[in-house]
Amino acid sequence: MQEDFTDSFWTWYATDEFRLVLDACELMKALSFLQSPASVQAANIPDCPACETWSVMMLPVNSFLERCSVDITAPCSEALNTVWILSNELPESAFRCDDSNMFYAEEWSALRSAAAEALQCMGWETLRPHLDNVMLECHQALFPHRDASDA
Repeated sequence: MQEDFTDSFWTWYATDEFRLVLDACELMKALSFLQSPASVQAANIPDCPACETWSVMMLPVNSFLERCSVDITAPCSEALNTVWILSNELPESAFRCDDSNMFYAEEWSALRSAAAEALQCMGWETLRPHLDNVMLECHQALFPHRDASDA
């Protein structure tokens, strides 16, 4: 039987697979943004919403899938694939530079639902309280010469 995502996450953490754990944390934070209401999304992307959303919130989904799809359960992999597909299928009218109203487009509804499903599959409610501390520890392990405030 394959472990659920939270078991895999804590196994990676316990075996010092800090890059993998950090990628998972960044993925969950990105999914949390993607599942948020439009008003929250618009308020949290200060510059070009399309560019920042793509590079900071959508690309981590693909990166994680490319690196880790064999290490996660099929339902989680499928949920993440759905998020990635829906991200790529957003029409230009719903994904425009310099338009924070893009998040209000109807096409974002399916993406929000898919991101919420992926988070549920990953055990978001269980892992969320630990993410900031785990991310800090991973940054310190991976980048020991950086100031902690850079993390």
